[in-house]
Amino acid sequence: MNDQEKTTPHRTGVCIVGGGPAGMLLGLLLAKRGADVIVLEQHNSFDREFRGEVLQPSTARLLDQIGLLGYIMDQPHLTLTEGKLLVNGVPKAGFSFNTIAPDYPYAIWMPQVVFLNALLEKARPFAGFHCWMGAHVKELIEENGSVVGVRGVSHGETPFEIRADVVVGADGRFSSIRRLGKFEVEYEHHDFDMIWFVVDPPPDWSKTIYIAMAGVPLLLLPKHPNLVQAGLVLDVDEWKSWRSEGIEVVAERIRKLTPLFANFANDLRDFTPFVPLSGIILMVRDWARDGLLLIGDAAHTMSPAGAIGVNVALATAAVAAQEIYPHLGHGPIPKKALARVHELRVEDVKTIHRLQRIAGRALLGAGSRNRVLRWVVPRVLPLAVRVGLLPALQRRIFFGAPLPPLDPAFGFSDEKRAA
Repeated sequence: MNDQEKTTPHRTGVCIVGGGPAGMLLGLLLAKRGADVIVLEQHNSFDREFRGEVLQPSTARLLDQIGLLGYIMDQPHLTLTEGKLLVNGVPKAGFSFNTIAPDYPYAIWMPQVVFLNALLEKARPFAGFHCWMGAHVKELIEENGSVVGVRGVSHGETPFEIRADVVVGADGRFSSIRRLGKFEVEYEHHDFDMIWFVVDPPPDWSKTIYIAMAGVPLLLLPKHPNLVQAGLVLDVDEWKSWRSEGIEVVAERIRKLTPLFANFANDLRDFTPFVPLSGIILMVRDWARDGLLLIGDAAHTMSPAGAIGVNVALATAAVAAQEIYPHLGHGPIPKKALARVHELRVEDVKTIHRLQRIAGRALLGAGSRNRVLRWVVPRVLPLAVRVGLLPALQRRIFFGAPLPPLDPAFGFSDEKRAA
């Protein structure tokens, strides 16, 4: 922002708070239609670790529909076509994306910084698009019961004010806009925690998705370009108990899980390499007020189960673009119009929440202190894969329900490629 932008109140059509996947895609789609959009991202860059980096087949379908699949596939990424279930290090079952989603038989593992920068570069040529980094929103501006803008500070010191037809909270699971807007939470579940860290793979490591039952349930995911992202699935607050025992005890526990972690455990000196993520599922009761809308994790926080959160957020963003655009230019967009996003998306999100809770309980059962559960789950899961039950659930989670048809005017038709 230049000096005038930092000090002069701004007027725009859409003020999007949060430059994550949902906020950036919404801004891009609206700018493509000629809308004036300002995206406010509180961090100074997109480069942060352990955010959603798996684009499932549902997102491949969405990107294809709007003509961006080829462009995104041209960015640095890994293509994942299968997954394996390991029990005590031995492959017991597996799944193929060709079975789950034949039209888009892969997941795309892409660093989120790459994905966000790709959306930003695609949006830059549109005159109405602006992205302010280091912009932290402090206050909603309300007039006559409607939200008409935001106030905040840029880079921690320079105040700004933005007036808009609609403010969109796309600022993640700890949304400040959800708090400032006094939105009511319909339900919240905290079933488990995920502890992420990164290790170097052996030379013969297969770049695929692994679900491992090894005393503590593990998710092992390829991380571009040649790393493995590991996630420990623990009961709520169990990580605090681990930490209280000291780094040497934790290193020994990690070392015993799988030979893959041996070098990582040997090099551990403190807890810095570990990034805890609460497996919280949350649903906001109503996502809209007059002049204000929540999307993505701000409206419907997903747990890490299924690596689906970013995909659900992108779907909601696409629906929001179509519902917002016709109402721009007439002052604050009324709640009734914005509530259409909730109406169109809520049942799909609730279904995925239910499936995530089932998946989370299954993973926790494999690492349970209950001997019966610890014995049963690793034996039942491979059977569920072989009889086709798990692929059916995976198809619902990974491929999702079809979205309402999007107006072709949102599409980048010249760049559309076949799947």
